[in-house]
Amino acid sequence: MSFTYKESIDKLNSLQTNAYILEKLRKAGPSMNEASLPEMRQFIKRIGYETKTFDKLNVIHVAGTKGKGSTSAITQSILRHWDKEPIKTGLFTSPHLVAVRERIRINGEPISEELFAKYFQYVWEQLENTKAEAVNAMDLSAADKKEMIRNTRTHPDKPVYFRFLTLVAFHAFIQEKVDCAILEVGVGGEYDSTNVVERPVACGITPLGLDHVSVLGNTIDQIAWHKAGIIKDHVPVVSFDQLPDALAVVKQRASARNAPLTIVYPKQQSSLDGVTLGLAGIHQKYNALVAIELCKIWLNKIKGIQFDSKKNELPSGFKKGLELVKWPGRGQILDIKDTKYGKHGNNVTWYLDGAHTVESLQVCVEWFKNIVKSGEEKKNNAVRILVFNCTHGRDCYKLLKVVGDMQPIFKFDEVVFTTNITYKDGYTMENTNKTVSNESITSVLQGFPDIWLKEIPTFPKKNIHITYTVENAIDYILERTKGEKKDVQVLTTGSLILVGNTLTVLGIQPQ
Repeated sequence: MSFTYKESIDKLNSLQTNAYILEKLRKAGPSMNEASLPEMRQFIKRIGYETKTFDKLNVIHVAGTKGKGSTSAITQSILRHWDKEPIKTGLFTSPHLVAVRERIRINGEPISEELFAKYFQYVWEQLENTKAEAVNAMDLSAADKKEMIRNTRTHPDKPVYFRFLTLVAFHAFIQEKVDCAILEVGVGGEYDSTNVVERPVACGITPLGLDHVSVLGNTIDQIAWHKAGIIKDHVPVVSFDQLPDALAVVKQRASARNAPLTIVYPKQQSSLDGVTLGLAGIHQKYNALVAIELCKIWLNKIKGIQFDSKKNELPSGFKKGLELVKWPGRGQILDIKDTKYGKHGNNVTWYLDGAHTVESLQVCVEWFKNIVKSGEEKKNNAVRILVFNCTHGRDCYKLLKVVGDMQPIFKFDEVVFTTNITYKDGYTMENTNKTVSNESITSVLQGFPDIWLKEIPTFPKKNIHITYTVENAIDYILERTKGEKKDVQVLTTGSLILVGNTLTVLGIQPQ
């Protein structure tokens, strides 16, 4: 019997590692290790593939701290709209915003519920059919503490959530016969499940910063080592200009692999003069520069197209893809009229950006600052509300400080701190999160007002609010702005999951 989409998502959610086990794993030490890729290769064999099979996908592999998803989306859009001939693209990214199937796209569109269920079922049943062999191979009495903990999961014979989706994506792209698969790394690079690809056509590294420090290291050179782990022997790599310590590591790892390295610099954005990029912000132009170079390499190696590497000129066939690219949740502006609350009559506009590192939040506040300072008298007199959350494990103080430092310009009237829980009755099926306990969520949330007041002691305490779901936050905003004559600008940031759940509550369909 065929799986329904709901059955597939329910089974996928059962692969999430629950908060209790995750906490035990954290205490047992870093989780990124050399066993990750051998394990992934075994899963690939169990579903009937060899890793070399994925070479036919003509992969572009993208790692980085900031903008790797946007760069992947821009790359996809350029190739999809290449004017010489249609190129069928597959795109694998994370996380999703509204629906899990957004992570796996064909020609830029999320695969349908029917196709997701079909490809999910194949992977699930192949793993079920090889379950006995896999369980017998486990050393359940192993002295390795971390291995014993992992084996207490609901499905110890199956990969965890992200790895499973990686398998589904590979299978989908093979079955859909895509010409090019663009793979965004999940975490790091060296030990990421996407790094089983042996012969990508090109690799890209976007700007690097401090994130996932508990598993990647707490210095920029340690993080760069992981990110540059996607570099393969003799495979061209494109990197945006990095901090000196990070760039030195990227150069060293590329040299060790005899991989031709192209470094892209901010000044090259002049090549985009006359192009209205589909994504807002100067940082997206930097992401576009990396994407452009990746596409040049791919078209040269796969289609034999020659480009003049000495000229800082944009190929004419790239313009359409650059202008048509869409990437929700990053610099997204959403008028209430375009949501399910459109009939409420409030003058609310949401400004959504899933920035979740210090560097990406700096870019976010710069984007919002330009909006605030746009010169419209009406906008400058707007009511402004900040909605913020920071997921467990990140340095929430540093993140919130980036926003707080801009208060003299933004002049937020209200601040709403909320969880990432979608509705008053809990998560949606698509955004169920078992990896963080409610106690942890609550404890982090309770600390936000003190951080904000430490940064802005004069901010009225009565205008600081805590809500325990995204739906409650939106309800408060709608009630607070009822009858408001001024425009209302709501900046929602700090977490991509927060942005995704906001879109869900606002009634926005998968994009």
